[in-house]
Amino acid sequence: MDYSGKFSYLFRKYTQVRVACFLAVAAIAISIVVIVGLKNKPVPEIDAIVPPVGSPGDVIVIKGKNFGEVRDMSYVEFAGSKLTASSYISWQDDTIKLVLPSNIQDGLVVVGVNNQRSKPALFANEVDIPVPVTKSIQTTKPVISSMSSSKLGVGSLLTIYGNNFGASRGQSKVCFTSDYDKAVSGASFLTTSIKTANIVCASDFDDDYEYWNNNEIRVRVPDGAYSGVVFVDTGHEKSDAVEFTVTDSAGTKSYNAKKVYLVQYSADISDVVTTDISTITLRCPIPVTSPSQPTLEFTEINPAPVLQNYQNCIIHQITKNRNNMPKSVFRQSFAVSVCEISTDVKPAGIGSYKNMNQVLYEKYTKADSIVASDSEKIIELANEIVGKETNAYKKAQLIYNYMLEKYSVLNKVRNNDEDPLDLLKKSKGDAYDYAVIFAALARAAGIPALIDSGILIGQDLTTQAHWWNEIYLYGFGWLPIDVALGDGLDYKLWNEKTDLDAQTYYFGNMDSHHIVFSRGYNDIKPFAQDNKTVKYPKSFALQSIWEEASSNTAKYSSYWSVPSIKGVY
Repeated sequence: MDYSGKFSYLFRKYTQVRVACFLAVAAIAISIVVIVGLKNKPVPEIDAIVPPVGSPGDVIVIKGKNFGEVRDMSYVEFAGSKLTASSYISWQDDTIKLVLPSNIQDGLVVVGVNNQRSKPALFANEVDIPVPVTKSIQTTKPVISSMSSSKLGVGSLLTIYGNNFGASRGQSKVCFTSDYDKAVSGASFLTTSIKTANIVCASDFDDDYEYWNNNEIRVRVPDGAYSGVVFVDTGHEKSDAVEFTVTDSAGTKSYNAKKVYLVQYSADISDVVTTDISTITLRCPIPVTSPSQPTLEFTEINPAPVLQNYQNCIIHQITKNRNNMPKSVFRQSFAVSVCEISTDVKPAGIGSYKNMNQVLYEKYTKADSIVASDSEKIIELANEIVGKETNAYKKAQLIYNYMLEKYSVLNKVRNNDEDPLDLLKKSKGDAYDYAVIFAALARAAGIPALIDSGILIGQDLTTQAHWWNEIYLYGFGWLPIDVALGDGLDYKLWNEKTDLDAQTYYFGNMDSHHIVFSRGYNDIKPFAQDNKTVKYPKSFALQSIWEEASSNTAKYSSYWSVPSIKGVY
């Protein structure tokens, strides 16, 4: 059949056929124009957010191009949420000015114009990031006029009265004498300079600061404080030091044999497959600072990070717009000082938890995503172990001795998906299992407990991921415990520890060969709700997110090295 001839006949005879053909051709032409227009439509691009760190009420400027001369239906999105119309001050093709709303969140910023979305940029909320105190030309020295007491134990509440403390704390701090390497206790003649040479400040981690205004500060005596002085440091000036005694009725703690390690690790991203512009964010954990790990220096971060210290992480971010681009390598190095902790606990002098900071107590006695202290099996076993004992130190000791007697430590770390509760029925587990179960039993027994995560350094400077614990004793502070080493975990001992009674030593003492990357679980929120996140449960830091990829990322490969030691001093 000659279809072309038949169609020609119908086309000439019927008007309806001619109209239908005309409409079809017009539709195809319009579709081609629309498709070409979409392909050629300029994509909005963000060059900079000024400033990149802000807080509710601040005015920020987004600089770039292809935003359009009027906003119309265009928008700016923070962490997956579009700003309301009242947030926009002005909108131009290369500049958007807006005021941050009260509910502003950290995360990725995107500009949307005509169904086109820009490559995201990163914004951080100022209240969640440590910001260096800027120098002020005119400052007023803080003055301590009196204190509620000149003699208290660790964890007790001290009220400081005076002037010029500032209307709010900001980056200000209250500092106490510490005693590193017996600089104070071993001095033949004490001076104010000796007492202020080594200091420990009240801790945000322990929620030590309870109230702050220009004339009054209420603060807890921090872990690691030693008899000497107390003073207020506003970042501009310091008050005169006032004599203060830290009572030792619950025992003493000392920090000695300090070592400084040069630590390095890297993260690699490769084989990226993306359906569009893709953003991958890495959250590289940083060694924590604490009384036993007092100083941290960034010696190298390559490439330059988006943020250097945010939620105890270095934030790296890469953007890919095509597949199989070259591998990206992110390397960071730190100089970390670590002290040996030696303790002499007096159990009879430990205070009641009813008198301690209840925020701290509740935070570290409740169950979390790792520590199942609310498990019926854990509660039942904890009650069986501690019996009628009421002293926190003795209860922890009973739990420690029970685990050494009943369980056997594995030198090889088990798979990530294996449950630490297996230790209760299999009687064998790795260092991670030991730390999780000890923390769970301690919390179930009413003792605040932490899991410390980091690396263990051998005599030959080899490293391995490791996990251990701390418990809080009111009047004393944090007490270190390493159940796995106490139970004989295979480890290349340093020369000074070859004759060590590990079972006795690692309940209450800690060598200077542990580097802590996280104390407790670092629960991090994603920058955008639809992002894909990755975590590594049994690594050298316990945190909820290590990698975060935008929804346009189909897949990629990553590799994280275990931190290595490049030098020790």
